[in-house]
Amino acid sequence: MPLSQNKTTCFFEIGAKIFFALTIIFIPFRWRIDVWFRPMPPLYSDYTNFQLFLTDITLIYLLIFWFASLIIQPRKLNAGNALIFICLIGLTVSGIISVFGSVDSILSRYHVFRFILLLLFYLYIVNELQSPLWVIVPIALQIIIQAPVAIGQSLAQSSLGLQTFGEIFLDPQILGTSIIPIDGIRFLRAYGLSDHPNILGGAIAFSLIILFAVILYGKNRLPLFSSILFLISFPALILTFSRSAWLSFGLVTSFMVACEAFAQKWDSVKRASLLGMLSLVVISPILFQQASVFEKRVNAGNVINDATMQQRDYLLEVGNTLFVEHSARGIGLSATPLALKERFEDFPANYQPPHYVPLLVAIETGVLGGMFYLILFLMPFMLFILKWKTYIHQPYVMASLALIFAISIVSLFDYYTWYVTGRVWQWLAWGIFSLALQKANE
Repeated sequence: MPLSQNKTTCFFEIGAKIFFALTIIFIPFRWRIDVWFRPMPPLYSDYTNFQLFLTDITLIYLLIFWFASLIIQPRKLNAGNALIFICLIGLTVSGIISVFGSVDSILSRYHVFRFILLLLFYLYIVNELQSPLWVIVPIALQIIIQAPVAIGQSLAQSSLGLQTFGEIFLDPQILGTSIIPIDGIRFLRAYGLSDHPNILGGAIAFSLIILFAVILYGKNRLPLFSSILFLISFPALILTFSRSAWLSFGLVTSFMVACEAFAQKWDSVKRASLLGMLSLVVISPILFQQASVFEKRVNAGNVINDATMQQRDYLLEVGNTLFVEHSARGIGLSATPLALKERFEDFPANYQPPHYVPLLVAIETGVLGGMFYLILFLMPFMLFILKWKTYIHQPYVMASLALIFAISIVSLFDYYTWYVTGRVWQWLAWGIFSLALQKANE
C-alpha cells in the first residue's frame, strides 16, 4: 500500500475511534437538536419529535470515518457471535415490519434508521475495538463530567446554570420536576446533564460497574486510578435516588465479588471489600443528613401506597392490552405513547411506555421482535450458567457480562434502555460481550 494511502487510512481509523469515544461520553447528555417539532398534546414532546442528540451526531461521524477507512483499505468484516448478530438482525427487521402497522409510521421509520445505525455500531465494535481502554477511558470521562454536576445540583437544590450544555432548568417547586416529598419539603433529585434522574442513575451505575471491573481485573495502576474516580463519583449515584440504578449496581457488584471469591482470587475480594468500606465512609454524611429522604424513597416501593408504583402497574396492564391486540406486527417503533392515547380515552396517568422493556419490545415490534429480544436478554445468563467455571477466569467476559446484567436489571424497571440514546448502552453491551466471547474462543 502506498505511504499516502496508509496515512489516509490511519487518519480515518483514528477519527472513528475518537468519535466512538465521544459517542460513549455523550450517552446521558440531554442536549439535542429538534429536527422536526411535532406537538401532539398531551403527549410529552420528546415522544413525538424528531431529535438528534449529541451521541447521535458522534455516532454518525463514527460510521462515516469507519466507512471511509473501509473504502480506502477494504477488509473482511466479522459478525461477532453468530447468535447475537442474528438476533440483532432480527430485531432490526422486526422494527422495519412494525412500520406497516404503526400508529405513527413516519416516526417508526425514523427509528428504523436509528436501529440500522446501531447495528452498524455493533459491527464497528466487534471489528475495530482492539483495547478495552477505548471503553474504559470514555466511561471515566463521562462520569467525570456528570458526577460533579449531579452532586452540585443536589447540594444547591437547583440547577447550576449550565443550560448551554443541556442542563434542565431545575426548581423543586415546579410541577414536573422529579422530587421526593418529605415533611412538606420537595427534595430535588440529581439530574446531571441528563433528561431525568433515572437516566442519570442508570448511566452512573453502568459506568461505576465498568470502573469496578477495572478495580477487580485491572493491572498496574489502573485499579488505583479507577478506585479514586469510583469513590469521588459514588455519591452522585446515591443522589439520583434511582431505585432501579441502586438495585442494578448492588446486585451486579455483589455478583462480581462472589465470582471472584469462587475463583479464590482473594486479592480482588480484599480490594472490593476495602472499596466497599471506603464507599460507605464517603456517603455516610449524605446518609445521615438526608436520612428521612432515603427512608421515604426506600419505603416508596409499596404499590398500594405509592402513586408512582401504581402508575407503573397500570402501564403494564394497558401495555399487555396493546400487545394482545397488535401481537403480529406491533404498534411501531417508539409509537407506544401515541398508541396508548388513541386506544384509551380515559387515562389516569401520563401517556408513556410501560417501564418493562421485554413487554415494550413486544408491543412495538410484535411477537417476532419480542422473541429476538428475549433471546438476547436470556442468552448471557444461560451462557454463564453453562460455563461459569471458565468465564470467572476471563476478565473481558466477566466485565461485559456485568454490564449486560446491569442493563438487564434496569430494563425490568425502566424503558430508558429501549428508547433513543439509552439504546446505545444496550447495543454497546451486546457488542463488547460478543467481542469478549470471540476472544475467549480464540
